[in-house]
Amino acid sequence: MIGRVDGMRNRPLETTFAIMASCSMLIASAACGPPPPPPERPVPVRAAEATGQTISREVYANSRLEGIEEALIYASMPGRILEVLVSEGDSVEAGQKLVRLDTDQQTTAGTSAALAAISAARANADNAGQNLERMETLFQAGAVSEQQLDAARTGAEAAQAQLNQAYAGYNQAESVRDNAVIEAPFTGRIGRVWARAGNTASGQPLVSISNAEGIVAEALLPESDIYSLRVGLPAYISVTALQGQSFPGIVTAVSPTVDPVSGLVPVEVRFDNPDQLLRPGMTCRVSIMTETSTDAVVVPESVLRRTRDGYEIAIVEDGAAVIRAVETGIRTAGMVEITEGVEFGDSVIVRGQNRVSDGSLVEVVER
Repeated sequence: MIGRVDGMRNRPLETTFAIMASCSMLIASAACGPPPPPPERPVPVRAAEATGQTISREVYANSRLEGIEEALIYASMPGRILEVLVSEGDSVEAGQKLVRLDTDQQTTAGTSAALAAISAARANADNAGQNLERMETLFQAGAVSEQQLDAARTGAEAAQAQLNQAYAGYNQAESVRDNAVIEAPFTGRIGRVWARAGNTASGQPLVSISNAEGIVAEALLPESDIYSLRVGLPAYISVTALQGQSFPGIVTAVSPTVDPVSGLVPVEVRFDNPDQLLRPGMTCRVSIMTETSTDAVVVPESVLRRTRDGYEIAIVEDGAAVIRAVETGIRTAGMVEITEGVEFGDSVIVRGQNRVSDGSLVEVVER
């Protein structure tokens, strides 16, 4: 009985010590305050150094290439096609024969008319000559005045000129009596050949020819660009058939007015074609550089953060993000010129810029 009574008396004493220990810990915690917050973790970002680049403002239009010289060749008079002397794709020189026509019926009629004109002109010249001889005799006899003699001489000269013209017409008709030959008007390459031996040439083109030494593209650009377009601006084209390969060129003509039908501004761009890769008829995209800045601060357009007053950019300084207001210039192909707010050598945040604020700790990472 005594042992059990002593054990029961010891338990309250142990409880008292536990309560006193808990109170001591609470008092110590209250005296030290709340635990400190965990340290700020830097935001991982990617950055790129601002360097000088060239950037251009460009305007675009789809177009189709043309040769610097192009022509559709027609027969000068109806006739049956005797022979086609060229094929599509042939290179020809100026004056080279392309098609031979049988124009006998037409030229026979022309020859007959020329012969009739010669007969009439010869008779008129004979009469004028005889009249001049008679007037000279009368003038020597004092029967006519000098003015009358001069008039006779003028009439004889005019009659002789008319006779000479009639002979020239006859010679021209004789040169094409049996057949007519159509020649190339300039050096170039044959495009289409519609002429077929045995068919009749009458109002339809026989052959197309183009000079591809120089290539031009006619572009129609928006009215808003009319004041920025001028002759001499650099340009280039991207050709679909050549996997988008680009070729440099130059603006050679700009319309001073807006086309009333399309509401666009016609512009001509010329391209050299020494390797003959560009062919008339190819589709292309024409790009004209209307404004260019060299040695400019250029960054991806995606790094811009829009604000109520404009734009801002996040850069890295001493391991922290610094937010700067910026002014922009030329924009093209996803890039933008920064005219104020960023200097050469600044470390611009190009990824993660929307996760930082001014003063945020950052860690520049490769990926």
